[in-house]
Amino acid sequence: HGDREEEFALLRSVVADLAAGGGPVALSGLKNQVRRVRPDFSEKKLGYRSFLQFCKAAATAGAVDLEWSAEADDYLLAVTPPG
Repeated sequence: HGDREEEFALLRSVVADLAAGGGPVALSGLKNQVRRVRPDFSEKKLGYRSFLQFCKAAATAGAVDLEWSAEADDYLLAVTPPG
């Protein structure tokens, strides 16, 4: 069971890898991508009821940017370059 900072960093790195193709990453399907990197990942172990709640907490912590897109009908995640 990693701590939150570690899991937020994991999420950030997965989003950064996926976003390297250009543009933000949709929330749907993202958990599967995270699990490809860390198969035992579970937001429940960290105390979150849903993956979205985990992503919102990561956004609050500044690990990722998260915003709702009406166009995509999904949440989109991106990483802000440091600095």
